[in-house]
Amino acid sequence: MTAEFSAPGQVLLSGPMPRFGLPRYLGRQVQGAPDATLGIFGHVVCPAVLSPSLLAHVPRTAIIRDFHCVTTWTAPGVHWEGWQFSDVWAAFLAELARPDVTHVMVSGHDGYRACVPLEELMRADVLLADHMNGKPLTPAHGAPLRLIAPQLYGYKNIKHLRRLELLPAPVSSRVGRLLSHPRGRVDLEERSGTGVSRFWRWMYRTQVSGYLCGARALSEHSHPITRP
Repeated sequence: MTAEFSAPGQVLLSGPMPRFGLPRYLGRQVQGAPDATLGIFGHVVCPAVLSPSLLAHVPRTAIIRDFHCVTTWTAPGVHWEGWQFSDVWAAFLAELARPDVTHVMVSGHDGYRACVPLEELMRADVLLADHMNGKPLTPAHGAPLRLIAPQLYGYKNIKHLRRLELLPAPVSSRVGRLLSHPRGRVDLEERSGTGVSRFWRWMYRTQVSGYLCGARALSEHSHPITRP
């Protein structure tokens, strides 16, 4: 693991980082036009579209961070490239957002979404990423654009970004409090919104080998979703 982050309850992943997620979303790999257009909705002055041509005006950023899955595995030293969320916010989103925005519902083309506190998104190492380990993102890892928030578990790092909905208060995700936490911070082991963290650590770890095998199998037999 990288030196700057100690992740309680995590174990080092052996082998390449898999495509991972809930079974209902895991087999959905988005195909189609390779652009990174984002719809901006919700608590805004007016809805807008953030296009690749607009993103091109924002300086690019590269980071190397460990990637932490809630099921207790960690992929060490993943190299991500893209645009710092705080830079995108300052350049485009701040003028659209109403003053009391506190959260962002981040949604992907695969139907998965997660609510993330704005203060977490404004950290310097949170990216809208389009490259992984020196290559453009593949459909397996969230092309064309993926949210990367290294301090949060993978279930907050949304693949196949489609829209950002700005919110004045948190909204529950579709998976509910059982399988997600309102913040999902790795250093505090916020694996679930219910129960004790160590219980969830134990539960996931007893099944992680099966989860990883299942994830790789589903990835190999995934079906494409054509983006509109």
